[in-house]
Amino acid sequence: MTIHATPIPGTGIVSPETHLVRAHGPFQLRRIRPGISFGQAGDTGFGGLGVIDHAKLQPGLVVGMHEHRNDEIISYMRAGRMKHTDSAGRSEILSSDRLMVMNAGRGFSHEEEVVGADQIEMLQIFVRPEASDLTPDVQFVDLDESARDGRWRLLTGPVGSTAPTVVRQAIYLHDTHLAAGGTIELPSLEGFDRWFYVFRGEVTAASQKVGAQTALIVSPDDPHFNVTASVDSELVVFLVDRNAKFSREGTISG
Repeated sequence: MTIHATPIPGTGIVSPETHLVRAHGPFQLRRIRPGISFGQAGDTGFGGLGVIDHAKLQPGLVVGMHEHRNDEIISYMRAGRMKHTDSAGRSEILSSDRLMVMNAGRGFSHEEEVVGADQIEMLQIFVRPEASDLTPDVQFVDLDESARDGRWRLLTGPVGSTAPTVVRQAIYLHDTHLAAGGTIELPSLEGFDRWFYVFRGEVTAASQKVGAQTALIVSPDDPHFNVTASVDSELVVFLVDRNAKFSREGTISG
């Protein structure tokens, strides 16, 4: 599918009130539909950025083995530890300094278990691949937490980019920890829109307060867009080429 994206007028917002909130005992999540503010008939994605789950998982929870197809899944952990087991025979512990990307392609199964006594808080990010039924893969990478202090850390990018993990889509993911009073400019790339999310904390951007679990959409026409932290804040930003081709055949991302 090719989308001829309508330019974004100024700065858009995706508020927590638009999230689908689900709570099932030890499993709570906010399902974020990143393009909900566009009012696109039948599609609440933001180009190749399909769905984001802001999840909290309690100790002892096991999400049993299940299959994904045509999802590129980034598991971005900010608290707690999770054991991942998959159909490729891999078993890994994920944490804030251990990132996983599953490129489900034509089919990939996995199980997740909360380990230890701490609650998990994370983003499960579902990206739409450029095409359906690609070869499945899974990636793990160690992260340097100090690399995000007051600066953007590149986590994921398209195939061929310098990012430590890749998705098969024209999307980049960066994160940062910004101390209270600190100011940072959003990363930019010609032709890429930015989808900026306050994971924790509060910032001021475009003369407005932006609280936790709120996203801003910033067009490429404003390449020098600054945000200032009101309190210590954890932030993520996606650079998205909304004109890139993508498949809507994903189990979740579609």
